[in-house]
Amino acid sequence: MRRTVVGAAHTGWRIAGHRIEILFLQDACDATPAYRRGPAGKSVPIPLGQCGFVLFDERALPDLAQARDWFPRHHRLWDAVRAEFWAMSLWAGGARNAETSSPHRAKRR
Repeated sequence: MRRTVVGAAHTGWRIAGHRIEILFLQDACDATPAYRRGPAGKSVPIPLGQCGFVLFDERALPDLAQARDWFPRHHRLWDAVRAEFWAMSLWAGGARNAETSSPHRAKRR
């Protein structure tokens, strides 16, 4: 799991193939009682959960675009997640390409 923080908000996310899945959202400035957001957007309270906490159902994790639609006021957080994802993707791709495409790499048999 990766974590991105912007101001008082943070999110946990992971990469699944070429997709970003959002696991939770926490906003320390939000007084909304904690809840789990299930399939079809149904909300289920999380008793004794910290205010401002939203946990997404493992059976239907939203991707970054869906999280952005559901929580547009956190656009800076979603932008930061996207930037981290691309930085990791480009770094990983560059490392792989440098290793496999080097003209100085000797072939072994």
